[in-house]
Amino acid sequence: MISIIIPVYNEESMLSRASGNLQKLLFKAELIFVDGGSSDQSFDITGRLGKALCSKKGRAIQMNHGASCAKGDILLFLHADNIISPAALDSIEKKIASDNCVGGCFTQKIDNDAFIYRLIEWQGNIRALMTKEFYGDQGIFVKKEAFLKIGGFPEMPIMEDIFFTKKLRKYGKTAVLPDKILVSARRWEKAGVFKTSLLFSLIVLLFRLKVPLNKIKQLYADLR
Repeated sequence: MISIIIPVYNEESMLSRASGNLQKLLFKAELIFVDGGSSDQSFDITGRLGKALCSKKGRAIQMNHGASCAKGDILLFLHADNIISPAALDSIEKKIASDNCVGGCFTQKIDNDAFIYRLIEWQGNIRALMTKEFYGDQGIFVKKEAFLKIGGFPEMPIMEDIFFTKKLRKYGKTAVLPDKILVSARRWEKAGVFKTSLLFSLIVLLFRLKVPLNKIKQLYADLR
């Protein structure tokens, strides 16, 4: 069984938008939402969609807490603005069962029809295929056994997904599935495509240069 874990913080509008899709996933998986202290109606909404938990705010902290309560032998970590099809869950199970795979992610699609977003998708998907380093909004899935053995997500302010998937690729085979995962374009739309893309590139550069993560996190403000 797959347990889907979604960290939440003031995501009322996105959860309402995705509720129909989430209800479809509930037929095939366990849904776990971990709220980091929302001040809106997020917690009430998640309680109607699946198992609603609370924890200290922090994406890694929330995801680890959700994993500790999961019943499934496969864990799938989604963002609140991600949308996948129920068939994508079948693809995860088939990949892990037939290809000796311990984890991976999906192929990203941004929900805006402008051509620039096709370029952003292409760059992100090629990076994931070549480096096997996956970002959280690509939908990271992993065998629970592997997740526990590598210690879950490191509880750091940012880039926990990169640290985790670097460990995961050393533990076993990982893959990028062709199934699409829809990602909201809200960050690019609000701050501007050029500015947002430049910011992402700067964050990655600072990370590679080993700048303290708490300083990098100051550049990446919460967007609601």
